[in-house]
Amino acid sequence: MSEFEISRLREPELVFAGGEKAKDPRAGLLEYGPCPPRDGSDHEIVRIGIVGDSWSISAVRDLLEEMRHGVLPEGSDRERWNQPFPGLGSESELQMSFDQRQKWRSEIEGDHVDALQEVRDEEQQVEMALDNIEYHIENVCSTTPSPDVVIVSIPPDLVEILTGDKKGGRIRTKDTDFRSRIKLLGMLNETPTQLIGPDTLRDEDVQPRREVAWNLAVGLLYKARRGRPWKLTELKSRTCYVGVSFYDERGTDPDTRASIAQVFMETGENFVIRGDPVKDIASDKDTGRTHLNREDAKQLIETILRRFGDRQGEMPERLVIHKSSNFWEKETEGFKDGSSEVAARDFITIRERHPIRLFSNTQYPPLRGTVVLPPGKKEYYLYTKGFVPEISAYDDSGMPKPIVVRPHSDVQSASYREICEEILSFSKLDWNSSDFCKKLPVTVGIADAVSDILAEPLAGELPEEMFPYHYYYYM
Repeated sequence: MSEFEISRLREPELVFAGGEKAKDPRAGLLEYGPCPPRDGSDHEIVRIGIVGDSWSISAVRDLLEEMRHGVLPEGSDRERWNQPFPGLGSESELQMSFDQRQKWRSEIEGDHVDALQEVRDEEQQVEMALDNIEYHIENVCSTTPSPDVVIVSIPPDLVEILTGDKKGGRIRTKDTDFRSRIKLLGMLNETPTQLIGPDTLRDEDVQPRREVAWNLAVGLLYKARRGRPWKLTELKSRTCYVGVSFYDERGTDPDTRASIAQVFMETGENFVIRGDPVKDIASDKDTGRTHLNREDAKQLIETILRRFGDRQGEMPERLVIHKSSNFWEKETEGFKDGSSEVAARDFITIRERHPIRLFSNTQYPPLRGTVVLPPGKKEYYLYTKGFVPEISAYDDSGMPKPIVVRPHSDVQSASYREICEEILSFSKLDWNSSDFCKKLPVTVGIADAVSDILAEPLAGELPEEMFPYHYYYYM
């Protein structure tokens, strides 16, 4: 029996202001600043709207003020994982400030929250709460000028009423998800939203305060400027990267699902495409994963390539499809039919878990970027999480576990190294966080968040011209 082959990929670099490069998002932001917005300005003033009750609005303002002055780490250790938040303002390395005007605040009255306690039907409670939040979001967004982003700070009493005994649980009914609906309400007002819960404001969040500050600043910057704080260096030119996933539309035929595609270009710019509802052709013996028939797969890829061409001014020379399920024969043929004019194609299945583990003979866990090639080489095991020598840190707990990378045996144009390098790069492209990396590439890692929102009945009512194509609406 042949042995496993083990190698390590180099850490992908990111691009910041002035075209300067760094491997760590935070180090790059501190050293060079974020990529400038399209208008070329050096400093971003983020107009912040706030919806909440009197306590939560005050607590959000306190948090934003604390961020302006900077947030020191706990203790004396200032390593990468315990890095201070540098503060905001004209002298800040992050080159951003917050503008909070009174007219961009809308207060949820205590009488409304009290009235919900008299309602015994849970679904009615949730709908009443959402109707009220909708009113306040519209109130804030109707101002001139309007805010760039609206922070929705759910009042503690409202959370307690809607979660009941499910402390810390997600607010969800049979037909709606509370967070997803709020995201949609922001979309309808053409304004991204940021949800902040009471635990974060009370400093009871599992994240330290400095982590909250870092991640909130990066997320608000991305949403406000409608553009990326950093870019990738590793993606190939004239390549269309696609993450395909599926979701159940709430309140519709359970045998019908809808497809979504998240499309990424070489710059890291991305957009979302909603496919038509499809009949699930997965067999009863399958694991419940959805697969497209040939015609649906063909139509989805044709739409993706047409939109890519419209945005880039030219068609791609290479198509890369990431999916969390295997490519069935009918799906594969449909994807090939729809991309017949693309010179090079790679169809890749990415799974989050595999029982294989590597154990180091040192005190450190396996290195991020390690690739394990098993005998036969039909799939590879890639460590997107692990010890990172570049920052001397492992930012997770427990033994790291690799993801599974399985290129289609008949549709592969790139080498395994190229494929894994691209996946490793995409693990650093979540602009809702300043973390060094995520376990899954963003092509498939954000699928659940996007799907939860598009599964809302309200999303199905959005006309095509109002459909939110950009990821910053879903974060």
